[in-house]
Amino acid sequence: MKRNWFRRLLFSYMPVFVVICVTLLLISFQNMRVLADRAAVRSSESVVRNAKQLLEQSLRNIEEAMNDMVLVEPRIAAYYHSERAGRSEPGPLYDAAFALREMQDRLPMVHSLYLYKPEDDTVLEPGGRSPLSEFHDMPYIRGKLDSYDGFYWGDFRDWKDDPFSDRTTGIVSLAKIADLRSKGLLVVNIDVEALRSMLARSTDTSSGYLELTDASGRRIAGTVPERPEGHDRKRLAGETMANTGWRLEGGVLQPGITGWIVPALYTSIGVGVLCIAVGIVWIVYVSRRHYRPVESLIRQIGSLSIQRAPLASASAKEKPDEFQSISLALDSLLDRSNRLNEENEENKRFKRAHLFQRFAEGRVDPESAEFRRESKRLGLAMEGPCLGTILEIDRYAADVCNRFPEADRRLLKYALQTAAEESLRSRGYSVCSDWLAEHRCGVIIGTGDPGAHSAAVEEALEALREWVERHLPFTVTIGVGTEADGFATVSKSVRWAKEALAYKMTLGLNRVIPYRNVPEKLRPELLQELQTVKEIARLLRMGDPGWNDETERLLASLQGGGYGSEQVLNLSYMLLFHVQRELADVPPEQLSSWFADSTRLEESLRMAETMGEIGDTIRTVLAATWDSLEQWREANKHSGILQDIKAFIDERYADPNLSLSMLGDRFGLHTTTISRLFKEEFGVKFVDYVNGRRVQQAIQLIENDTLTAGEIADRIGFAHPQSFIRIFKKHTGYTPGTYRKEAATGAE
Repeated sequence: MKRNWFRRLLFSYMPVFVVICVTLLLISFQNMRVLADRAAVRSSESVVRNAKQLLEQSLRNIEEAMNDMVLVEPRIAAYYHSERAGRSEPGPLYDAAFALREMQDRLPMVHSLYLYKPEDDTVLEPGGRSPLSEFHDMPYIRGKLDSYDGFYWGDFRDWKDDPFSDRTTGIVSLAKIADLRSKGLLVVNIDVEALRSMLARSTDTSSGYLELTDASGRRIAGTVPERPEGHDRKRLAGETMANTGWRLEGGVLQPGITGWIVPALYTSIGVGVLCIAVGIVWIVYVSRRHYRPVESLIRQIGSLSIQRAPLASASAKEKPDEFQSISLALDSLLDRSNRLNEENEENKRFKRAHLFQRFAEGRVDPESAEFRRESKRLGLAMEGPCLGTILEIDRYAADVCNRFPEADRRLLKYALQTAAEESLRSRGYSVCSDWLAEHRCGVIIGTGDPGAHSAAVEEALEALREWVERHLPFTVTIGVGTEADGFATVSKSVRWAKEALAYKMTLGLNRVIPYRNVPEKLRPELLQELQTVKEIARLLRMGDPGWNDETERLLASLQGGGYGSEQVLNLSYMLLFHVQRELADVPPEQLSSWFADSTRLEESLRMAETMGEIGDTIRTVLAATWDSLEQWREANKHSGILQDIKAFIDERYADPNLSLSMLGDRFGLHTTTISRLFKEEFGVKFVDYVNGRRVQQAIQLIENDTLTAGEIADRIGFAHPQSFIRIFKKHTGYTPGTYRKEAATGAE
């Protein structure tokens, strides 16, 4: 290259270089400004968040003090109950006023507070009592009494401290029900100025601001006026208070000159962008003009269009060795071709897995021309009779996922799939497989001769299961469907294999489960088991040890009844629900073990894969709950006599004259006392318990005898058959006749 060529290139690019450098300086300045703005935003967010937490904590403290005043303070209760009890002493009134004064002194933010008493339509303040008609806040009280909305912080309004003065104070209020019987109110008002002072302490008012608005956007308080003179407000952060709906916003105060500085700054940025564009055009024009001789020489090497693209790239970069540029371009094309081939193979595997999953689940038409073309291209086509199977990894979530990272799991799954294909192909079967889920591998086996595959295929699958047990750190359960006539109908066989796997919870893990061996494809009704679940919950709550026998009977029925996994899990969750409902009236402190164990049981149900695991957890949880209830009953001084009353009811439930009066005469207690204590001890009303015992006996008579509804009603203590039918349907959801038909159908 000659020196004049070098000088021409140098003088061509130097001005462009200078322009680009200046432009980069401008861009750097803008980036610094953006970083400063971001720092300001983060600072404002932190200030708003801290101020919000402080404000929420202050409001929460006031609300908790109100709750304590309403629920715990005896002087407030005495004030509302004094006249109701026929007393009109001034003592309760003074005590209540003194309690209000104590609360106001304890909470500096409280501007004023008062009690409204509907019985005499008066308002009690710390300084005295006045009729509601003369009270200056009467519209607010009337509005709260007539409103169906909840009681929340809000109702920003003006408050007159002196009825003879025009001076007002901005306040926000919260009202609470102070007396449920009379719907009396406790109202606390907060001075808006106190809120403003709290916000001012949370930020630097010389450079920033905070503003508090209610849910409707109305301004409550702020550290600066709504339109500060000489400054512009720039909002940078805002958060909404969940318990009040108020919104707290914050930002910075900007001088008025900012209004024209910002446009000027963006104008300079625009000029810089324009300079870059001009520089790019200049570079392209000069490079093109000076490169024409070299371009003409390279064009003579070849005329293929694929060669022009690397040449253009080389000319833009000004490579000193043009032949080296051509070599690099060819290398780049080869590298791109290899990458495209790899991506094509990856896409092919993905399409194959996707098509296999859709086909196995029956979501694609196997007779369509598109499916036939794609299946043949992706290697999914198969001739002759086929058999669908599914290999499910046992305890995948509980064991495999917890023990191995994702990369190791992929390797183990690849080993399982490869072993399945090679094992079956070694026995002369054609195989097509892919993963249907994280823990399920679908395998379609071409069996060859129709009808002659069953024993041989199951033997091959059993050998595969044994190999997995010996060589891999997990076991598999294999579901085997029924034989399909051809590949087009094998999706039904896969569906039957999936159905067979649904019974592994009761049949056990690490085995081959042919669909034809599932006990007559049973889907038994759960009517009897549902009644057993309700009985377990009832016996547990009533303190009857018979719950243990009922639980064992239920688990034995589930183990040997041919139930699928979904039915077992649904029934287990139903047991949890009924026990929870029966224990609804037990004091929460007595149920700490139940809350913890029920959560553990739910987790076990999600992770369990065998009936034994579910049964052990259910036994443990129910036993712990029984122990807690027994300790509670032993601590109850009336437990002994209530057990005698319960035994008396169990013995005489068929007596039509059985009533609370009979129990009162028998045990020397008032009927109201018996009713209350019975409900507290056993969690059920007296009449509901008697009806429940009668319905239990009625169920036995219906299942074992051919008595009519009237005869059964007479035997179990109902005076009228209509009452018996109504009570029976309330407890079981069926009339006696319908229940007898359902029971007979279930027995068949």
